[in-house]
Amino acid sequence: MTKKIVLFLKIFIICLFMKSLMASAKIQIEKFTDWSVLRQETDAGRLCYITSEPIEKKGDYDKNNRGETRVFVTHGPGKAERDVVSIVAGYVFEKQSEVDLYVDGVKQLFFTLQDRAWSFGPDEDKKIIRNMKRGNKLRVEGVSSRGNKTIDIYSLSGFTKAKQMLDKICP
Repeated sequence: MTKKIVLFLKIFIICLFMKSLMASAKIQIEKFTDWSVLRQETDAGRLCYITSEPIEKKGDYDKNNRGETRVFVTHGPGKAERDVVSIVAGYVFEKQSEVDLYVDGVKQLFFTLQDRAWSFGPDEDKKIIRNMKRGNKLRVEGVSSRGNKTIDIYSLSGFTKAKQMLDKICP
């Protein structure tokens, strides 16, 4: 029951997040090596996040058919949602699939919905963020609705400083 509530809340917050992305301008606060800190003022409140793009994308797929690929850690809108870790794949995931996220070999599972993936709850988010602060590389493995496996490699260089700035601008 708790997992269903967490799932619903995450989907709801991300829908608000997506609506707010379209409604207001993003302001890049700072960039720390491979991670950027951004802020937006929305009708629902301030939304802040850090994000990075892969340094390497692997898989047997048409590179022209893949959209934007990113990892996010989000605060807001409001104070209820903090440290939400999510992934944008650049494609629609295989239905009812899970994504494997590895930080220096430590595996975490994410659930999928359309082109996004989230951890299974706030406790998992905290573990992932703790590992990201200590880690060097993040690897995301997923399968598209067409059955293509992808592996995206992210640098964690600058993550800790970006996270500190995120916490400062969206306390």
